[in-house]
Amino acid sequence: MNFTIISLSDAVYDSEYTIHSVDHISSAVSGLRGYGIFPGSKIKKLFSSPAGTLSAYEIMGTVIALRKDTSENISVVPADNH
Repeated sequence: MNFTIISLSDAVYDSEYTIHSVDHISSAVSGLRGYGIFPGSKIKKLFSSPAGTLSAYEIMGTVIALRKDTSENISVVPADNH
């Protein structure tokens, strides 16, 4: 299988991704499992704040905001390639 793993913070707007892995070293990331952020989940980047420090994502029918440093610890692949 040939696919490119990228950071969630680098995701393209309105494209669906599959979460590949979550770096649990960051304390901010460790509590996100309850929001559906775990390997295999589908996620879509909706928009970012003007400063680029926060981005909104749709996951499991819910919109959540993540800080850039948190989203950098989540690896994704394009949903159509997974």
